[in-house]
Amino acid sequence: MGLFGKKKKAWDEGRIQENKAKMRALFEQVVEDAAGYQLVYAYSSSIKTSNYILARKTTYTYTSLIVGFREADMSIVILQTTPELEGCSDPEIFRKGEIKKAKVVQGGFTIYHKGGLMAGYTQFYISDEYDDDNLFAYMRQSEEAAQWDIFWPKFCK
Repeated sequence: MGLFGKKKKAWDEGRIQENKAKMRALFEQVVEDAAGYQLVYAYSSSIKTSNYILARKTTYTYTSLIVGFREADMSIVILQTTPELEGCSDPEIFRKGEIKKAKVVQGGFTIYHKGGLMAGYTQFYISDEYDDDNLFAYMRQSEEAAQWDIFWPKFCK
């Protein structure tokens, strides 16, 4: 039991390692020189609000991501995937010299694209643990998240 009698979560390490292996396999399918990247599971979210006569409806959409990062050339590769890690999109590659800036905004890691006022940005979130099978892949990644926390400030400078 943990503090205040709360039971600590029992993690299925076999399932976690299987999901990490799936992430690596997907990443290696679409990224050149994939072995040089460290991987971390992340997600992005979008919020849509609809106003009706008497009510307001807010819809949250979550997207699972595989984020690869490499300190050698200060690059980040982002792939969209499914919570089941069954497939992925083409890679989005961000290199330190090819972006406008990077910073943390409202708890999310944000990369601003180069270009004019409307160039846009990419925002995502990284957590140590994901155990909601309906929204995210089953994942515990304390070490990977710690490595990301070391890499991100260097990427932002």
